[in-house]
Order: sequence, then C-alpha cells, then structure tokens
Amino acid sequence: MFKKNKKQTETIKEPKEKKVRTVKVGTHKKTVIALWVVLIASVSFGVYKNFTAIDQHTTHEKEIIELRLQDTNGIENFVKNFAKSYYTWNNSKEAIEARTQAISGYLTKELQDLNIDTIRTDIPTSSTVTDVIVWHIEQSGTDTLSATYEVDQQIKEGEQTSNVKATYTCYLALYIN
Repeated sequence: MFKKNKKQTETIKEPKEKKVRTVKVGTHKKTVIALWVVLIASVSFGVYKNFTAIDQHTTHEKEIIELRLQDTNGIENFVKNFAKSYYTWNNSKEAIEARTQAISGYLTKELQDLNIDTIRTDIPTSSTVTDVIVWHIEQSGTDTLSATYEVDQQIKEGEQTSNVKATYTCYLALYIN
C-alpha cells in the first residue's frame, strides 16, 4: 500500500530536553570571599579582646534590710494611762491624794517631790482627760524611748469650762530586770 518515505520519518524527531540552569557559588566569587573575610576578622577580634581584657571580678553588694517589728502596745498603754492620771485632777484633798498615789508608779521620787506643789486645794481648777492619742514612739538612746502624744482635756475653772488640746513628749527610761 503506501510506502513511508524516509524523509517523513526523519522530520519527526523526539523533542530535546531543556537543560536546567544551575548557579554555581564557589569560593572564587567576590561576595563569598568578602563574607569569609568578615567572619575571620570578627573571630580574630573576639579572641584578641578576650586575651587583652583586664581581669576584673564583678562585685555584687547586697544590703539586706531586716524588718524588725517592735511591739509598742505596752508602751502606748503606759503613756495613755500616765497621761490620764497626770492630767486629771480635782481640787479636793481626797482627789489630790488619789492622783498623787496614781502617778507615783510613773514618776521617780524627785519628780514626785516637784509635782506636789503643782496641784493644791486652794487652786479652783479641775481637769478631766477626754482622749489621749499616742502619735509617735521612737528609741532616743540605748535605754530610753521618747513618746509623742496628744491630750484632749476639759478644764473647769469655777463655772467656766474650756476644752484644751495639747501635744507633749515624754522620755521613758527602760529598766530591764
């Protein structure tokens, strides 16, 4: 039947494979050489700085602040009781003796002797303490404390009554048995 021509068969060829393009990065490229130079320079600088560094030890100082809670309730009660006894008086002989007896536990013998003349029966004033507020207690020496307190008192002089508010500081000597 039909004959195939050699020419026709030769014209149909298999398609050629395309070459995949590859990029070669070798040690001879300028950027690779520059990066190697930077790496070597930085390592060399680090080694140089390590060997030439001055030997210094970092000293870490810590200040430890210990919080000491000091119970001042007993001292506050002592000051309040003293202020109520000391700043309350009447001009009757029995009230003056009761006051002298009450403050004898708070004052030394010398202070008691000085206090005898302050309240007398011939002075027509009387006083009652309405409130005592302890503001501040601090250690003022090795064996002494200072207490700052406020006394609200009502003073009667005859028929006239006045309210007085005053702030005082007393020093307490500590005797430890």
